[in-house]
Amino acid sequence: MGPFLGVIDFFIANIGVPSIRLSLGASFSEMELVIAGYGLTYAVCLITGGRLGDIYGRKMTFILGMIGFTLTSAFCGLAPTPSWLIFWRLVQGCTAAAMFPQALSFIQVNFTGSAKRIAFSLYGAMIGFGSIVGQLLGGFLIHANLFQLGWRPIFLINLPIGIATIISASFLLKESRAKAAPKLDLGGVGILTIGLALFSYPFMEGPERGWAPWTWVCLLASFPVLWAFWLFERRQSAKNQFPLIEPMLFRDRGFVVGLIVTCIYFAGHSSMILVLSLYLQFSLGLNPMYAGFALVPFSFAFLLGSTVSGKINGYLGRRSLHLGVAVLVIGILALAFLAAPAPGHLTAGFVLACFIYGIGRGLVTSPLYNTVLSGIPHKDAGAASGVTSTMPQLANSIGIALIGAVVFSTIPKNGATPGDYAHGFVVSSSINLVMLGAAAGLIFLIPKSRGRDLPVGEHAVVES
Repeated sequence: MGPFLGVIDFFIANIGVPSIRLSLGASFSEMELVIAGYGLTYAVCLITGGRLGDIYGRKMTFILGMIGFTLTSAFCGLAPTPSWLIFWRLVQGCTAAAMFPQALSFIQVNFTGSAKRIAFSLYGAMIGFGSIVGQLLGGFLIHANLFQLGWRPIFLINLPIGIATIISASFLLKESRAKAAPKLDLGGVGILTIGLALFSYPFMEGPERGWAPWTWVCLLASFPVLWAFWLFERRQSAKNQFPLIEPMLFRDRGFVVGLIVTCIYFAGHSSMILVLSLYLQFSLGLNPMYAGFALVPFSFAFLLGSTVSGKINGYLGRRSLHLGVAVLVIGILALAFLAAPAPGHLTAGFVLACFIYGIGRGLVTSPLYNTVLSGIPHKDAGAASGVTSTMPQLANSIGIALIGAVVFSTIPKNGATPGDYAHGFVVSSSINLVMLGAAAGLIFLIPKSRGRDLPVGEHAVVES
């Protein structure tokens, strides 16, 4: 239930952004921070959350994480201003990072053989189902305007679910710890957080502030801070102190190139989903409920593509990534072509284009992770999995910041028309096409043998 809640929360927030903007008078940069801020703190704290479970107990860490997630959901739902909402979303990301890794650890510890494969498959299905429920539930709650609360129930709904999960976990889960628990790299977490904040925040606030001098100072300061993080991690690795990100992994060309492709891929998608939600509601005039329904074909298509991606990847290796990218390009081109005239209503063609885009996502996501991880020695598998789990989340947040800065600079702050939002969506689509072209070229640098040797049953894990 923990991962299910987290996925629901991400998609609910995306559907709710337009209503939050209107209700709280939020700027474009504040909308970006509501989404990207959660992803940033979640990503930075993810590996640490897993290690906390190994050290202090997975059951206790899960329950404490769920308590924190439930409380911060309440504070998000009661936020009186955009600033307070952003703050509690940042904290909520930290609590989610403490909760999420324990779910996979429970499966690893409590299941073996075919039962473990079934558990992983159910986990992956729950993630996919959560994306569908999040869109529908978010749209329904906002449209229903329960107790005249507008968008607030999209966060408050987590309270009864969270409380039920906490009670159930207290009685049903067994406590477990790692026999040789890794140490925490709190220094690495702190330096990385500061560096990423200095890098991403100027892109969110810059267009709103007219690119004031302080935005450039922050941006320039981020590079030495991020370099300091790299040096700190190298020192941690040399001392066998369990670095947050293991530098030794970056000697593997396939891993490095695959990770770059992964970051490009996720950065483009996160920004596109945000802009798509704005387009559906502000350009096509759909209410939140119908906007949620409009995105459901994408989620179903993603599940369908994911179902067949494992077999295709086994036959084609890295070439399956080119197939998925080609389908993505077709879907994005169709979406941009249909959005450009700003027709004022949702068409069957647009829904079909969303479906094609979802198929492409499903064909790429799992094989991409498999390709990155398949050549890693067994002794480094844990460290590599941690990095490949963290980087896409960071890419999501940075993608919203970078691409959002470009897209929102094309939309007037006040008095924006449906055509302005349609133009913004076309700009976002164009940037995504360029990024996918770059990713397709980089895939050729990945060794041909990568991606064929991941055992059946792992796909659900890497997708999540």
